[in-house]
Amino acid sequence: MYWLDPPVSLSMAPEGLADGPMGRWHPAWVAVVTLLLGFVAYLAIGGLAWIGILVAGGTSLTDAATGGAEPIGQDVMGFLAGNAIGLALGLGATAYLVARLVSSRPAALMRMNRADWPGTGLALLGLVAMLPMIAWLGEINESLPLPDFVRSLEEEQLALLEIVLSQEGSFFVKLFMVAATPALFEEIFFRGIIQRNFERAWGVAFGIAATGITFGLFHIRLTQALPLMVLGTYLAWLSWRTGSLWVPVIVHFANNAAALAYHAMPSSPLKTLGTSSDEAFAIPWVLVVVGTILFAVVVVVMHRRSQR
Repeated sequence: MYWLDPPVSLSMAPEGLADGPMGRWHPAWVAVVTLLLGFVAYLAIGGLAWIGILVAGGTSLTDAATGGAEPIGQDVMGFLAGNAIGLALGLGATAYLVARLVSSRPAALMRMNRADWPGTGLALLGLVAMLPMIAWLGEINESLPLPDFVRSLEEEQLALLEIVLSQEGSFFVKLFMVAATPALFEEIFFRGIIQRNFERAWGVAFGIAATGITFGLFHIRLTQALPLMVLGTYLAWLSWRTGSLWVPVIVHFANNAAALAYHAMPSSPLKTLGTSSDEAFAIPWVLVVVGTILFAVVVVVMHRRSQR
């Protein structure tokens, strides 16, 4: 007996891979449970790892647990390391554990197939083309009426981001912590297991859309939720269209690396997210239109190319 009969038969699971104990669960339940467990594990493990790093560096346990942003300014790399541990053991380990419980072939279930390099190049071109649209959507998102507590939370996040990006430290270490680690483990979590189970539950279109939405909300930045959802939807589409998890991993890494490099440039002020629209960087509408058209062309080419 299925735990709540799914609307699709087990034979519609990818290559009949859902042969584990959790494979008999309704796939939507698998996705929801994984989301909850992964989010809690990420926060708990990342927080404990950060506290442990502070204590190992000589900070008292009380100060480490209640110090707020001040300890982060004293040990940026320690904070980034704690966050990376949370991503790896919270999101990554949870996703792999669930995949093992769903299937005896977790790598196949999670689409860990070899990347098609020409397709990956097109996917990266699509990212570049959509960046003006993403920035424009960010401006729209910021202009939407939001509660004061949301704005306050955003200001705290930006203050934390400024601390992380302004402190001295190896750029390549930051690149690993801020770009590579999230790209790998967030993709394993969202595109590898969440999307796959949403697809099993209600089809490809729902799986792509639902994964994009949950990806955007996961970052807890409501002033940037709309562009994050669009980016997450594109990454989900890439995973399905190319049949390889590594393509969205590479695109995700490229997006994070470009943002880190931009903010690391001395002449490049930190973009004022969550501030009034007159202070935000304005995106020329021509770039938005041209970028959107180019993005649409890339999507069509990738779609036709995959059907050969």
